[in-house]
Amino acid sequence: MEGFIGIAVAGITALLGAYMIVTGDCRLLHGYHYATTPESERPRLARETGAWMVVLAVAIALMIPSALPDWATVVGVVLLVVGIAGTLVTIARHNGGLVTSASGSGLVGLGPRASMAVCVAVGALLSLMGVIPGAHMIVTGDVSLLHGYHYANVALADVPALATGEGLAMVGLGASALIFMIGIGGRSALRPASRWAKVLMVAGGALFAASIVAMLLLIVHFNGSLMGA
Repeated sequence: MEGFIGIAVAGITALLGAYMIVTGDCRLLHGYHYATTPESERPRLARETGAWMVVLAVAIALMIPSALPDWATVVGVVLLVVGIAGTLVTIARHNGGLVTSASGSGLVGLGPRASMAVCVAVGALLSLMGVIPGAHMIVTGDVSLLHGYHYANVALADVPALATGEGLAMVGLGASALIFMIGIGGRSALRPASRWAKVLMVAGGALFAASIVAMLLLIVHFNGSLMGA
């Protein structure tokens, strides 16, 4: 049943992505994702977003079925991260921001300073969700914040190393959220967007992906698999 659901979700996602690629119709996106996208760019937005949806479909197909080997799950998670990041960057690049309004240049019509302030605040809040538990794992050597099956087969002597590695990766996730959101703020507040905003978005997305991959590889290295018995 689990595998069937995964394949069904992946199939629907792939079909929606294929529709956007073939038709160039971006209306499957929320209106605020293309509200300030020029009409001439909307077909490109649709086709690029559709391509990322196909990537997400492949990721789902690899992640859900339990019969697949652990390496397939790792590849699926990597593709999921890449697909989400690619979708967000594509929308921000064509639309000037992830959430915009036709009546304003910022986030849902907010001014430049307000848009930046909102993005920084959201990024800071999201970063705490990674930094605080990550720091706790590094300081205490406690891996109980992970699912039990992620450390079921870890040797007692290796627990501190796993805790430190996973903690650093979680801190990386938190930092990536703040970096990426500041970049989004720059995209929303400035027209045309400054190069630093684009660099921050790419850097934040790359750090997020690297942190996720590191977390998975550390678990596989110390635990023998992602889902230890």
